[in-house]
Amino acid sequence: MDLRTKNRIPFGQMMTDYELRIDFDKMRKDRLERTRAAMAEADLDFLLLFRLENCRYTTGVKRIYWPTIRLGGGPVVLIPRDGDPAVWITDIKVAAKTLPWIPEGRILEPYEMEITEEVEEFTGDLTKLCGKDIQNAKIGVDVWSPVMLDVFKNKMPNARFVDGQDPMIKAQMIKTDEELSCMKMAYVMSEAGMQAAVDILRPGVRECELVGACFKKFWDLGSETTQCSQAVNSGPGNFPYRRFHTDRIIQAGEIVNMDFGACFCGYFGDFCRNFICGPTLNAKQKELMQRAFDQLMVKVEAIKPGLTAKEVCENMKMRRVAHGIGIAAFQAPHVHETNDFVIQPGMIFCVDTTAGELGVGGAHLEDQVIVTENGAEIYSTYPYTAVE
Repeated sequence: MDLRTKNRIPFGQMMTDYELRIDFDKMRKDRLERTRAAMAEADLDFLLLFRLENCRYTTGVKRIYWPTIRLGGGPVVLIPRDGDPAVWITDIKVAAKTLPWIPEGRILEPYEMEITEEVEEFTGDLTKLCGKDIQNAKIGVDVWSPVMLDVFKNKMPNARFVDGQDPMIKAQMIKTDEELSCMKMAYVMSEAGMQAAVDILRPGVRECELVGACFKKFWDLGSETTQCSQAVNSGPGNFPYRRFHTDRIIQAGEIVNMDFGACFCGYFGDFCRNFICGPTLNAKQKELMQRAFDQLMVKVEAIKPGLTAKEVCENMKMRRVAHGIGIAAFQAPHVHETNDFVIQPGMIFCVDTTAGELGVGGAHLEDQVIVTENGAEIYSTYPYTAVE
């Protein structure tokens, strides 16, 4: 069986009464259960979350995606070892309607977490919600500002603050079946955006126009956001590989690389293909595309359950083989030489590679893979250009 055929997603995006698609209620409960298991392993009394992806993972709370890091306006999530989560978020009346699984009184107005006075007020909320227990608790924090560090230690001098991101990484490492379905749907949407760009690729079109065509398809399909600002490079931008797009006008006979990713229900797709602008490509361009494909397949085959990330990199003699992805666009853990976690079934990675030659161009490819008992499987159905 063609693995890419087996990995096609069998249903559409809408909820229906005639078949079970994605059980979002189960997904939310499973994610919170995994978070609490990671808290127990780290012996945490409380977990304070400020990263958008961690807040979404634990409670389902959604906020607009800011183009830069902002530690204000929420969401902020408090996960106690026992009891219900609390959420700080802008537009609390809307949140109360859309998050009925968060009890009344535990959705609160947010603070600017880089302003001393507001962080002090936030610590007052923590005491009201948790009582004196929090003053002597072990609290994991996933990210914080210098102001937060100072205020927390001043207002809660007997509390012990530790790394809260590591438990969240461990909680999210292995995807549930529902998460995998979300990621496959994001990938299908990503492929649709890629095709929309390919449909207008011709001499005289600008790189930014290809991104525009892709984005329109994303928004038409209901993508929440994009995996990044998107990378389209052509001609001189092929090699060395330029990881963004410009207003360059694409000319006939050039290799064009397009790297796109949509977002479905908080989960991201991310893949790249290369194309030729025009009807034909020369022998050297075809050789580059074949070399990039061969390198990609070797990397995919190197990712096996039971090996550590470090062992995979050592076997490949590479510093990095793949990056993580999920409810964050670029999510630890990564298959990197410094990481010693064991690769397990249910993990998802993005594997990419570039083959290039000055004066000829560069061919960049990327695919998402799901780790199974037998190895890593590509779940894209999108074809590769000029490969055998």
